[in-house]
Amino acid sequence: MDPSPSRVLDWYMTGFLLTRQILEARSACDEPPRALWPSAHGDVGGCWLRPTFKKALILIIDALRYDFTIPYSPSIQAAEEKPYHNALTVLHTLASERPRNALLLPFLADPPTTTLQRLKALTTGTLPTFIEAGSNFAGSALTEDNLLDQLLSQRRLVHLGDDTWLKLYPDHFLPHLSHPFPSFVVEDLHTVDTGVTTHLLPLLRNDTLRCEWDVIIGHFLGVDHVGHRFGAAHPLMRNKLQQMDAVVREVVTALDDADEETLLVVMGDHGMDENGNHGGETLEEVLAAVWLYSPRTFVGRRVSGGGDHHHHNGEEGAAVPQVDIVSTLALLLGVPIPFNNLGRPIEEVFAFGSGGCDEQEEKIDWERLVRANALAAAQMERFHAEYTRLYGSHRGGVEVRIERFVQGDIDFGDEGSLQRAYRGLREYQAEMLRGYRRVWAQFNVLNMVEGMVILLLCVVAMVCALVDGSCFGGPGIKPKATMAGSVVGVLAAAAHFVYADPAYHVVESLILGATIASLTGLIAGANYNAVRRYWQPGFNIGKLQAMLFPLALAAGFASNSYTIWEDEILLFFLSSFGICTLASATHPTSSVVFLLLTRLASYSRLCREEQLPSCRTTFYRLENYVPWRILAPFLTVFVILSANRHLRDRFKHTWNTPYIAALFLHIPFWTLQTASEQGWLSNIITDYTSKNICIVIARIVLLASIFGLGSVLLPSHHYDKPHILTTAILLVCVLVSPPTSGVLLACLYTQLLLLPRTTSHRVGPTIAALLGSFYFFTTGHNATFASIQWKAAYTGFRDVVYPWSPLLVGVNTFAGPILAACAVPFFFTPVGASPSRESTAARAQMILAHGTAYTLWAAATAIWACLLRRHLMLFAIFCPRFLLAGTVMVIVDVIGLVNSFVM
Repeated sequence: MDPSPSRVLDWYMTGFLLTRQILEARSACDEPPRALWPSAHGDVGGCWLRPTFKKALILIIDALRYDFTIPYSPSIQAAEEKPYHNALTVLHTLASERPRNALLLPFLADPPTTTLQRLKALTTGTLPTFIEAGSNFAGSALTEDNLLDQLLSQRRLVHLGDDTWLKLYPDHFLPHLSHPFPSFVVEDLHTVDTGVTTHLLPLLRNDTLRCEWDVIIGHFLGVDHVGHRFGAAHPLMRNKLQQMDAVVREVVTALDDADEETLLVVMGDHGMDENGNHGGETLEEVLAAVWLYSPRTFVGRRVSGGGDHHHHNGEEGAAVPQVDIVSTLALLLGVPIPFNNLGRPIEEVFAFGSGGCDEQEEKIDWERLVRANALAAAQMERFHAEYTRLYGSHRGGVEVRIERFVQGDIDFGDEGSLQRAYRGLREYQAEMLRGYRRVWAQFNVLNMVEGMVILLLCVVAMVCALVDGSCFGGPGIKPKATMAGSVVGVLAAAAHFVYADPAYHVVESLILGATIASLTGLIAGANYNAVRRYWQPGFNIGKLQAMLFPLALAAGFASNSYTIWEDEILLFFLSSFGICTLASATHPTSSVVFLLLTRLASYSRLCREEQLPSCRTTFYRLENYVPWRILAPFLTVFVILSANRHLRDRFKHTWNTPYIAALFLHIPFWTLQTASEQGWLSNIITDYTSKNICIVIARIVLLASIFGLGSVLLPSHHYDKPHILTTAILLVCVLVSPPTSGVLLACLYTQLLLLPRTTSHRVGPTIAALLGSFYFFTTGHNATFASIQWKAAYTGFRDVVYPWSPLLVGVNTFAGPILAACAVPFFFTPVGASPSRESTAARAQMILAHGTAYTLWAAATAIWACLLRRHLMLFAIFCPRFLLAGTVMVIVDVIGLVNSFVM
């Protein structure tokens, strides 16, 4: 099996998923942005701008969605009241009752909405790139200029809560006052929040401790964890939001009793959807809340009326981009704006002036507004100049000149001049942000085209090898084929050398030329008579299905609607296959069972945002139905053992005993998990003990699976190695999947066993590929980051453990394709005799057929993503589907190599 499809993905992605270029330059207090307007600078009594506050308390409530903070009114809002409504009321109440002291705004995050990327944006003021979402598990120290680096030069910093901050800023916080807590223990709803509260309040109330810090960052995780475990509308969410409400009220009281020199900021780093997930770009995931408060009056009225307006559950307001918080806090605290910042100051906090209580009578401080925005705009202009100098205007692609928006010097004695300057500065900053959003979505079309060509050559080469094992002309390659491959490879290398980036074109040209030369030589040396003979015996319905279904699916990925409804398309293909086999099968009962299981599995689904309102999520409804969670593990074991009934007599191996024992351990594992979540055992054992028991059970199952995999890798002549490999992987897949997914994987396993009775060995591998993709969707997944089930990372562990936690999440996500790929050589070859050369060749062909389908889909999604790279839904639909296809292709390739080794 040619591994080049997996290798070539990296080539394509270097052109498709460009990463943001990071500038190492830093802002300095004694080097403000160049004086575009001489009169805007002078003795400001501080660093760049006179500070408004000496201290700051920044509280981040992870996944604080905006509608969690605003009142719910049944008379206004059509949606039914949820547990999270009217639970966290203090933010809106104080913003309404004390509008000069408090400000509540929608807080718009740039996707991907994973915590690590959000923290980077909240401290650097720059934009994340699409590919950065994959780094949510492993953060490293931030090297680019950021708000905390600037604060550290003048302030003493304290950190409480989520330890992700320490990964990004390992040496910034006072160790004797800081208290980090593990961030990925989703099962724990209270430890982090209780720890933050316990250590925070003394720092505010104790006069001695209050003198030892200048900035406190507290990061609560309970709201996010409740969402991940139970969903947004669970009663525990109300309890957690009420807890946050009480904490904020205590903090406000402490600040009111202390002094007027402290700014309190409460904000969410992202939101969550109704299932508690985040990572994507739906409104519920990107719209968080930000709230600023101080005992002193500092909030003015909105001037421009600009911003991104969003109507969310009855409340409409101008959403503030999250990057705006960086320049806002920097100027309020009197430190330089970080060099890479693309945000503009929040205007309400700089517009406050003298006047009466009536908002219309309030005088706007135009001078302060203009000074703050002039500094932010000038720093943005300096960043743009440096970025263009280093990466060239052809890479920068942002042609925005500040002189076009603000002409000449600013007359600070003329209010009309100030207003015109302010509008120009705001427009310039908004245009610069839009421009760099476009820049970091640019593509290297040359690499993308070369990657597509190689992927297509891989598909053709695999098809040639598939139709006849000798189609490459025996052990060697014909001289003419070698010559043809060499010529094409040299031409490709020469073309790349001419058009590629000079910094890398030599090495890349050699790699590209060698790859294309080898693939072209293999295709040119194919025995095309053998290819034609493949179709001569008869073009039956099975061969038509094996060819038509993968091609139709590949072609359909060009349509966003087709891609969105892929689960329904797969259901149609599998149902069509079952109906066709029902008429011709020697075992019609098997075809009927296959059809029934396909239909039953289709009732479990997780709807994408784009499918609403024509779709209804049932997967999490089942997961939240307690009787089903208790029944599901029993049903899983029963279905698997029923499917295995006829195999136990055919496979006499010591693996059967630990396999069955480990299979039954899934029942106490999930029963105990459910009982612990429902509080049924609170009077018998503690949650800690319950978790320990589950960890022990999970590790026993994992050890049993490792024993099975180890017996496969040992040298022996057992012809049942594929059976052992498949069932060992099945144990792990069921363990790391929720109870509903366990039942569905048991159905998949049964259908894979039924396939040999319903179709030929030439068609079966392709149908298995469709089944693997179909069960990817039915087990609660989609081609979106938000559907990743992070809880799997803690199966057998209390905290994130590398590399096991990411591996377990991967197994949970791709359990369907993994199980189907493992089962291919076992379920489509004769069993009961020692392996022969013919049976080994047949297995190899089936592995290749299975892999060819996934390679075709990866090539198709790559082509459509390239051609539709300016499509509005590229990063919402086409890019995630390409990443999914590429990842599954690599996984299937690896499993195919393992299967080839154990045959």
